[in-house]
Amino acid sequence: MSQIKIKQVEGLQAVLDAIGVGLQSGSLKSTYTQIAHGFSAGSVVAFLNGSWVLADASSAEKLGRLVVESVTTDTFVGVQIGNIEIIGWGLTPGKFYMVDETGNGTVVEHLSPSIPNFKYSNPVMQALTTNKAQVLPWRPSLGATPLAQGQEYTQTAQSAYTSGNGSNTGIFLDYTPFADSTVQVYINGIAVTESYGNKDGEAYFSNDNGITAAAIPELIAGSKLYWNPSNAGYEIGNGDTLDLVYEKSSLD
Repeated sequence: MSQIKIKQVEGLQAVLDAIGVGLQSGSLKSTYTQIAHGFSAGSVVAFLNGSWVLADASSAEKLGRLVVESVTTDTFVGVQIGNIEIIGWGLTPGKFYMVDETGNGTVVEHLSPSIPNFKYSNPVMQALTTNKAQVLPWRPSLGATPLAQGQEYTQTAQSAYTSGNGSNTGIFLDYTPFADSTVQVYINGIAVTESYGNKDGEAYFSNDNGITAAAIPELIAGSKLYWNPSNAGYEIGNGDTLDLVYEKSSLD
C-alpha cells in the first residue's frame, strides 16, 4: 500500500500546534501586532486596507471579524471562533450580539429582525454568562427593511377667501396619500364632496394651479385644494375651518 508523503513546510508544525492548543482551550485566537492600535478588550474589529480597524455596521468594508480579548499598547489578542471571557463585560446570558453603527467596534443585543435596524446585520457572538461569550461571526446581511403601513393623518387650517369656481383655498397636502387613497375634506366639521380627475364636486385637488383636477393616483404632497362654490352652494369665508383627513405612509 503506497503512502502519501507531505512535503514539510518550515514552521507548519508550529502553526498546527498553536491551532491545536487554541481549539483545546475552547477558542481559535491569535496575537496581532499593530502599533498604537487603540483597541480595548471586547471591541470588534475588521481588516481594512492592510490594517485592523474598529468594526462598523454601517459600512460593508468594516464588518466585524474578530473580538478583542486582551491588549497591550502595540498588540492585541483577537478571537476568531470560540469562547472569550472579559471580566466586567456585563452581557445578558443567551442574547446574541451584533456590531452597531457607532464606528467604535461596540455591540448591542439582537432583539428582533428589525430591532436594532442597522444598514448591515452583523451578529458576532452569543453571551454564555455575563462575562463570557462564544464568538462566531455569522455571515452579515442587509438590515431589515421597514414595512410601510397606512396611518390616519389630519390637517387643520383656515382657508383663504374664495370667489367663484376653481378658487384656491391656500391649503395643500402635507403628505402623499398612502396606496392611492382618497382625501376626505371637512368644512367646519361637515364632510363635503371631492371629485378626482374632474371638477364636478364641491372641491378638487390640482397639481397645476387649478387648471386640471388631479386623479386619485396623482395626489401627492403639495397637491392644492380648490373650491367650487356653484357646486357647493356657498363660498368659504372668514372663520371657516378645513380639515383634510387621509392616510399617509408610516415611513413619512
